[in-house]
Amino acid sequence: MKNTMNNILIFLFMSTLSFTGCDNYESPNPMDYQNEEEEASLYLEQYDPFKDEGQYWHPEMRVKPKKYWNCVEVIPVGSRNELGQTEKIRGLQYHLLCQSLAGLTNRAVEQGKSEVGVWLHDHSGKESYKVSKQALENMGIKEQGMQSGLELARNDYGPDNGVALQLKDLFDGYVLTDVENNPESNIVASIASHVHNSIIVDVRDKEYYEEAGYEMTYDATTKTTQDAWNEFKDKCNNKALVVMPVQTGELREFAIKNNLFVINLNKEFNNPSAGQNVALFEEVLNWLEPNSPVYGWEQGVGEDQFVDKVSQSGNIMVPSDWSYNTSLTSILYKERQAGMAKVLNPQFIDFEEEGKKYVSYYLSDGDNIQWMMNGFDGSDYYTHPEASDMKMSFGLPVDNLSMMAPAMMQSLFEGQASKTSLVQTFGGGYTYADNLGESANRLENLKYISEATASHMRQHRVKVLALIAKDVRSTQSKEAYQAYVDANDQLEGIIAVQYSPYAGGEGDIIWVKNSKGYDIPVVTVKYSLWNFGDHNNEREGTPTYIANKLNSEMSDNPFSLVSVHAWSKFTDIGDSLDELSENSGSNIVGAGAAKLNADKLDENFKVVNVEELIWRIRMHYRPEQTTKWLKEVF
Repeated sequence: MKNTMNNILIFLFMSTLSFTGCDNYESPNPMDYQNEEEEASLYLEQYDPFKDEGQYWHPEMRVKPKKYWNCVEVIPVGSRNELGQTEKIRGLQYHLLCQSLAGLTNRAVEQGKSEVGVWLHDHSGKESYKVSKQALENMGIKEQGMQSGLELARNDYGPDNGVALQLKDLFDGYVLTDVENNPESNIVASIASHVHNSIIVDVRDKEYYEEAGYEMTYDATTKTTQDAWNEFKDKCNNKALVVMPVQTGELREFAIKNNLFVINLNKEFNNPSAGQNVALFEEVLNWLEPNSPVYGWEQGVGEDQFVDKVSQSGNIMVPSDWSYNTSLTSILYKERQAGMAKVLNPQFIDFEEEGKKYVSYYLSDGDNIQWMMNGFDGSDYYTHPEASDMKMSFGLPVDNLSMMAPAMMQSLFEGQASKTSLVQTFGGGYTYADNLGESANRLENLKYISEATASHMRQHRVKVLALIAKDVRSTQSKEAYQAYVDANDQLEGIIAVQYSPYAGGEGDIIWVKNSKGYDIPVVTVKYSLWNFGDHNNEREGTPTYIANKLNSEMSDNPFSLVSVHAWSKFTDIGDSLDELSENSGSNIVGAGAAKLNADKLDENFKVVNVEELIWRIRMHYRPEQTTKWLKEVF
């Protein structure tokens, strides 16, 4: 336990955030309670210090460059993966060049062969890359200047303050692609690049780089992904995998820097009918070490079919297809862990309140790293003007984001609005709780991932976990719930989302006993706000449709968890009770959609965040246990 002065400072800090369990969330006057500072801090101090407990699975760049080149990667941004471009600084061909140049250079830093790295310039000005780039400066890694990939690959640069800036001497040549005529040559080259220490050059630009003295080290123009597996399997690191579509360049820097295999499911972009590498994908997954992260995504492949294979193999799916600069955003991440969630102190909940029904809104898709790095923090979602009033519960990939971009994770913790809750989503990447490791060693997989998730949650003071399952009521799902509860006696509750529909659990509450003898509720989603266009489903639909459902319920269960589908947009139809009109001319998302729903609930409903919902569920159904817990803590 920390000393009394620290206790007081922590309580006073939390008080300034106006973050308690009262409906209006205004902090009580500390003078109103005898020893209030010390009592409140007992709950706030329920977190673990930052340390490596074996919870880290992301490949880490351990060596800092002294400087980095800021590479003007694609101009304009919209053309970075396009075909049919003829200028050397346009299209997928240039994108792959830049990604390979960055990956090889950053690997050279790790190998002690260079003191300068490469950052791929973000043209969008997104906050995630601003804070991550600033973090490099804070670590003493200085930007040398901005150059195009063409210049960095060809130019001669003299040293600066003893730091060698020239990059072309780091490479042994080039790997040749023909992305217009053989899409898979992209994938093959992404692997051959790190095997042959060579930048990626397309037939379009071959002569240009040969004029600069580069020689071809490998010809990928007619090769397939299967060929790459046959040739390079033994030269790849099997502790992680990148899976990306053929007509993309994202994540290649990360794959090349870490000597990873890269695979595509569709042999043509977004076209499963042109052939797939499904059998090869399964073979590669089984080749990975247990509990290895699988980064990226694939287009035109159903999530359930695709994520299923990763989950069943006992590995960790990390949706991150459009993220950038992963080696440098995650550099030395084990030493850079910071930030904690603001949590609801149950001491201040009015449990004597009577006659109310409680509804809580949970924003979906919080496992998605690329979203966290590409606009999640904006006013449509995390900083939506209605977020506090709607007491939104935001799913965040606290585990993966704190490793892949710790500066951004810290920024999100610091930007958490009062009245909102943060939920760890999911239990170690996007894996299904009920089939994780079923074709490998399920019990060992569950033990590892539940304990690792617990460490991430406890160290960042996150109290609620979201899990996704094919069947949230199945015996296998209950087995997983027990594993996560056994691993974390600070876990206060679990949100269970079914795939699909999200509301397949119908609001059922499943109880799991923790190591201290307390029953922990697993709260299933009761309804989802989801735009299906011309229809609503049984438990999924427009805000008005779901409000009518809630208002007419005769259930004895007064608690409702509503999932807000992140990608569904609605329009405000005022007082109209039409159950489909909100789907037309839509522009309202996230907390705005929750407000459309809440505004049509009758006066018996009260909006609470998911932490308060869980505590009220515990007091309602387990009053003796909950009262005992509160007395022990306070």
